[in-house]
Amino acid sequence: MLKRSYVAIIIAFMFFTTVSTYAECTVTTSEEIANKIAHGHAWTNHASEFSEKKKIANMEMPENKTITSPEDFENHIITIITTNTPKIIPGNRKVYWDNRTGTIVFYDPLSNDCGTAFRPNDGKQYYDRVLMRKESDKDRSKIEAYQNRTLKPYNTPKYLTTTTTQTTATNGFQCDGRMHCSQMRSCEEATFFLNHCPNTKMDGNNDGIPCEKQWCH
Repeated sequence: MLKRSYVAIIIAFMFFTTVSTYAECTVTTSEEIANKIAHGHAWTNHASEFSEKKKIANMEMPENKTITSPEDFENHIITIITTNTPKIIPGNRKVYWDNRTGTIVFYDPLSNDCGTAFRPNDGKQYYDRVLMRKESDKDRSKIEAYQNRTLKPYNTPKYLTTTTTQTTATNGFQCDGRMHCSQMRSCEEATFFLNHCPNTKMDGNNDGIPCEKQWCH
């Protein structure tokens, strides 16, 4: 009986985790969106890029643009999304480019923290590549799941089953449990895993391009 209860708890946890995967951005104004982004994973992962005079892509942060807190970061994002015209990219997202500071801002209506903001290592070339990117299987499946409110299937833990299922191979690749860029051998392979395999950890900035430092330059 105890074992059955434990399994039920595990399944419930995975259910709610799956639902949260498609938790959408619930705010609408520029100020609210900037607040959500500034207090989400963008600040946790990219705060160091906005330190005073930090040079990225041969561009320094302006001396009068001091960002030392999520509140400063929020004001920076508000300025960018209210003074720049966005481009619409796959996934129903908007992307903004700030040429003064080399900052890119993504607004993602299907993300619970509404998107991200950072300073890419190759500056505007990165922004230009984002605009050229075509809609992927991952973009389409994410939108369809959101629109239909369907749940993304989860993988049954090994200790709850006696068999392990692998995704059908495509272009010689197949899902085999690998999740990290260090386990990939090419940009093509990393892109396949990002678009087709569960639980990958190869797209930290959530822009749909995997392993940008290692493979997809």
